[in-house]
Amino acid sequence: MQRKQTLLPLLAAFLLSSCATLGILSDAQYEFDQGLALFNRGSYEEAIPRFQRATEIEPNFGRAYLYLGRSYVSLKRWRQSLTPLRTAYRLSPEDTKREALDFLIDALFAVALDDSKTGNFGSSIGHFREILELQPTSGRGRSEMVKALIAHGGNSLSRGDVSQAVSAYTEAVKLSPNSFDAVFGLAQAFFRNGEFYRALQTAQDAMRLDPANREAESLLRDLQKR
Repeated sequence: MQRKQTLLPLLAAFLLSSCATLGILSDAQYEFDQGLALFNRGSYEEAIPRFQRATEIEPNFGRAYLYLGRSYVSLKRWRQSLTPLRTAYRLSPEDTKREALDFLIDALFAVALDDSKTGNFGSSIGHFREILELQPTSGRGRSEMVKALIAHGGNSLSRGDVSQAVSAYTEAVKLSPNSFDAVFGLAQAFFRNGEFYRALQTAQDAMRLDPANREAESLLRDLQKR
């Protein structure tokens, strides 16, 4: 009898907890369904608060994060899409992770390319690194990152930040050893940094990549005179 009296409060507490959990899930699902209906009608702006509410009610609601991110993508608000898409990717089960990844990669490219256009190379390179971490075999990710690193190196040289230029060009060469612009940029950076032997070796590498390039030939002649 005493055991039954002990178990009854525990059972009641369990049932109350289960009902509360079901209520939370039901509320989150309702907000998600309302948002999805708006999303499917192309009402992305109106859908956003619904998806946000669903994630607030149930922080592990992966599809709500996914569609929140997709709503921002549809409005071309790429930066705002990154956080929910990253969360959606993290929360997605393995069999549906690809969908979240595809949208996240597209958003990362959009933000990274926009940062490159505005000269925010550090941010751009950071986003390209994230792309390559997510998709190590992405040829486009590697190519665009090399472009951003070369641009960063050139910008750093023009500002007199030679050590930063050496760092950017070195990374670019590691990613793309046959890129003339990366190799020649590194030779120029070594030259400006007073590392003449390394500049000579790198300028020779640049000439092997583009034997007719007059800038590389001129730099090589200057270095050979030293």
